Amino acid sequence: MAIAKTIEPDQDHTHPVVELRVRATPDQLSVLRALAATVAIHEDFDLDSIADIKLAMDEICTQLIVRATPDALLVCRLQYLDNTLRVDVSSTTTSVDSLGERSFAWHVLNALTDSVDLKQEPDSATAGFVTTMEFTKVKNGLSL
Repeated sequence: MAIAKTIEPDQDHTHPVVELRVRATPDQLSVLRALAATVAIHEDFDLDSIADIKLAMDEICTQLIVRATPDALLVCRLQYLDNTLRVDVSSTTTSVDSLGERSFAWHVLNALTDSVDLKQEPDSATAGFVTTMEFTKVKNGLSL
């Protein structure tokens, strides 16, 4: 199984990181949406924001799953800090392609979240790319 590279969870236990590693397959989407919703509910986000977070998680994971190398993992990390939920999802993908700012998915993510970021770097172990997509959602529309 290809292992996605990820930053180790922060050692600051006052702002814990929730991390889940699953196979990069469509049948895992419901688990990932549920995880994002659970964290958002726990941090007292309003219902509209929870729906936005679930949809954003679904969109990011779908984009990575369709580009994932065989046997790749999705590594999802969620952290709530300063009234902001930060979500990043990474996987090993087959190529650098149209995940950028001009894609329809990017426009959807911009509408649902407060920020979106994409990072891709070559992975010599799999001849693919470690692709990380991140979004943030500020609680109850508070400004950053």
